[in-house]
Amino acid sequence: MAHSTPNTLALQSLLFSSDAFTSCLFRQPSARELEFLNYFQTVRSLLSSDERRMLGKYHRRGRNGYALTSILGIMLLKLSYQMRTMKQTLLLLRENGNLKDMLGITAVPSEATVSRLSREVEQIVDPADLHTRVVQDYTKSLDRLAVGHLSIDSTIVEAREKPVKTRVPKAKPPKKRGRKAKGSLEERQHRERQAQLERERIAYLQESFETSLGKLELRCSLTAKQNSKGKKQWFIGYKAHLATDDHGVPMSFAVTGASVHDSQVAVPLMKKTRETADFLYTLLDKGYISPVINDYVGMIGRKAIIDRRA
Repeated sequence: MAHSTPNTLALQSLLFSSDAFTSCLFRQPSARELEFLNYFQTVRSLLSSDERRMLGKYHRRGRNGYALTSILGIMLLKLSYQMRTMKQTLLLLRENGNLKDMLGITAVPSEATVSRLSREVEQIVDPADLHTRVVQDYTKSLDRLAVGHLSIDSTIVEAREKPVKTRVPKAKPPKKRGRKAKGSLEERQHRERQAQLERERIAYLQESFETSLGKLELRCSLTAKQNSKGKKQWFIGYKAHLATDDHGVPMSFAVTGASVHDSQVAVPLMKKTRETADFLYTLLDKGYISPVINDYVGMIGRKAIIDRRA
């Protein structure tokens, strides 16, 4: 029968402060390591008792066993240190004894182990729900107007998947140029189309974040981006869209297919942000020039600052 000692780091936040814990480390921790320790402890404190109990279980396959709490800490370490890949995160963990002590591990797991156990972590703790708890805890002691500038941008996440075939828009019949005759059938049809478009625009501005996001392509797709040399470069994968506050804290996020244009996700991100916080300005680059964005910020009484095209 295999016996394992439970991770004592979970008791540390209840008995001692982070300053008292630093004397147990191999060397004096840096400011960034203390920042990660406080972040890790804050996220653990937001977990429910059932989630902490399920994450505290050890999973043994072979010689080493890892608690799911430590796997959650590795996932948070990747975010805190802004590592692009899990391979870089594990390499940092092997070279830094303080981080291993903070996570309560003696041996660094492999990439395959982290990939397998991270799926079990996500089944216990929903990442979107955990992000909502962190943002609510962050804004709990602040005024709702504390988010002065909301910065929105996106980045491409490449994936080794087969992209879906996007629908090719049908060619519209050429419109008859010139003024429509007053009282004619063409004039009535034109006014009906304009009224329908106006109703759809108002409904889009008032619908929820989930409804707006559900209308977009969320599967792996193909997109082209112009590089620094002016040539098109093709990517297969997804797009990660983020809306951050003045301090770089993500207030809302969304993941769509790579073929989705950036301007289509700006309004849903602002809708999601307003559920937990408020903002005065929205900072956007020139890829977000769209009349729908101006309509939405005008409806909620805010201002969008968009970079001009050259």
